[in-house]
Amino acid sequence: MNVLILGAGQVGRTVLQSLVADINMNLTVVDTDQRALAEVRAMHSCSTVTGHASDPDVLREAGIEDCDAIVAVTASDEVNLVACQIALTLHDTPMRIARIRNLAYLGEDHSDLFSVDGIPVDEPISPELTVVNHLKNLVEYHGAVYIAEFADGEAVMTCTRMLPDSNLIGLRASEFASASAHRAHLVGLLHDNKVVNPLSDVRIAPGDLAFILGPKQGMQELSRDQSGIIKPYRQVVIGGGGHIGMRLAKDVHELSPRRNIKIIEADSDRAEQLAGELTSSMDLTVLSGDASSEDFLRANDVNDSDLYCAVTNDDLVNVVSSLTAKRLNVRTVFTLVQHVHYLESLVQAGIEIPISPQQTTANIIQRFFREETLSVFRHLALFNLDLFELQVIGNAETSRVVGKQPTHMRLPKGTHLLCLVRGADAEKSTAPLEILPLHDNPDIGIEEGDRAIFLSESGAATTKVEQLFRAKAFKLF
Repeated sequence: MNVLILGAGQVGRTVLQSLVADINMNLTVVDTDQRALAEVRAMHSCSTVTGHASDPDVLREAGIEDCDAIVAVTASDEVNLVACQIALTLHDTPMRIARIRNLAYLGEDHSDLFSVDGIPVDEPISPELTVVNHLKNLVEYHGAVYIAEFADGEAVMTCTRMLPDSNLIGLRASEFASASAHRAHLVGLLHDNKVVNPLSDVRIAPGDLAFILGPKQGMQELSRDQSGIIKPYRQVVIGGGGHIGMRLAKDVHELSPRRNIKIIEADSDRAEQLAGELTSSMDLTVLSGDASSEDFLRANDVNDSDLYCAVTNDDLVNVVSSLTAKRLNVRTVFTLVQHVHYLESLVQAGIEIPISPQQTTANIIQRFFREETLSVFRHLALFNLDLFELQVIGNAETSRVVGKQPTHMRLPKGTHLLCLVRGADAEKSTAPLEILPLHDNPDIGIEEGDRAIFLSESGAATTKVEQLFRAKAFKLF
């Protein structure tokens, strides 16, 4: 597959890193910054072209005539949109994905912009909306580090760090279902950030990351019980009153109108604007000041908060204010960081939940380049793991996995099959949803229509196991 990535910034590099492990990908990166392109070539096996991403001649030089897809993720919405228009009009490029920063393009009043007769973008992606939705999920399923939906949204997995107060500490994986009143299943565990395999007889310890899967209904309450964080987030402080901070405040209020929300905004004019727009509709206080100042945070009682979200557009302010909030004993801290390579260091420094807009955007984009077998994909950058769901397509003749027992399959090194989900396809199955962890069902056979949920330790391993699940070509003669 020939793919053009337009833009060698943080988003472009993260998308490149997520795709480069697939040997079937022929990748070319376009940017005006020669230094950035040199860094890209030094790190990855790909081609680069220097020039403006919306210049027809530059795109032709980059190989758009033989291109299967373009991913336009430059810092300019207009450049991204023009590149997609050129790709369709001049070259009939099949797939066109564009990063959109200006939320006005995505407003309900402009819903026809990306229709069949509108701007030719198959998938307009907003990093801001993606981050806000991710933060909203973390608030909703509090105690979780990651949240992912599986089985067409019928099941939810929470990746939860086990605190010493959790009532699950000391339990074996095989005992988890009974302890949770069969509301969910423990399907995976990380100990010292390493995948535990086999899982059945291992006891849950403080600090472990537990992958817990259950029907969507009831998982919010269970998430709170799992982690040991019993008290809900009542006092919420948001550091940063930009688009992300404002939308997050609205979403957090909608989840629970009884929450008390504070927004800290450095720009006094912006703070006044936010106060005028938001305070009439919710219990909200807008403070004008420096979120990275410990004196300011103390003076405004941030130490009494349950949750602090650092979402300014300045990584330094976000990191410093988050570390200060932890020092003030704020129970949970979310930290937005633009640089993906900061994530691991921030966790080691005590920031439990750093969030990368670039990685969340790359996760969405990667999904579009996978075969139809892969229905969910998340790269867990904190642990350098892929979490994904594969649909079992075909029958015993056309599938390499139907009828096989997972314990007898030779899976690619570094892949771990956590569980099967059965009955997710309502059109083909009237049976209730079943979650079948491998440690409880070692002799189970894979059936057509099953969803198989995996953890993978490398992009190459992810690609190999995905290829294993693809249906074989059916021979007529």
